[in-house]
Amino acid sequence: MNAIRTRTRLSRAVAAAAVCAAAVGGVAVSSASAQAAAKPACTGSEVKPSIVHGTDADPDGTATQTTATLLFTNVGKRTCTFKGHPGLDLVNAKGEAWSVAWQKQTAATVTLKPGVATMAELTFLPTSPKSTGAGEEAFVPAKVKVTPPNTTATATLAWPWKDIAVVRQDGATHPGTYLSTVFGTASS
Repeated sequence: MNAIRTRTRLSRAVAAAAVCAAAVGGVAVSSASAQAAAKPACTGSEVKPSIVHGTDADPDGTATQTTATLLFTNVGKRTCTFKGHPGLDLVNAKGEAWSVAWQKQTAATVTLKPGVATMAELTFLPTSPKSTGAGEEAFVPAKVKVTPPNTTATATLAWPWKDIAVVRQDGATHPGTYLSTVFGTASS
């Protein structure tokens, strides 16, 4: 516990020193990490996950690999922060779940004002629900269970693309289906 307090104090002190040093040099600087540290983390009740779909947002079911965008909208009344990977399970009509692997990448802290969203991308190998290539297994999602980063609140959403299945690779060393960290912001 003391190590955590020391690291927190040290991080705050470094951020404050950087802001002071920049101000003394005649340049006003706002540290994104210092601002993010001052904001509380988003809770599950403050975040509404959704899947972006419709015309140009839909994944290309004929591509070798395609993406779908998940949005996480701050529906709370305060500004909060997000960082990391969401949890994502694809669930078929039989109730079988496939936990999607995370993309290996460094996560940035995203600050969300009320009504603002951040996103994550599901990259996947699409296939037809009716046919697969040699050695491929089509996983036909009916639902998507999404858990926002650093929360335990899971939302169940409908898989909006009935004509797109996913090539199942949950045992692959380097799967072609994976989930990014949250990134960027968009007004809802």
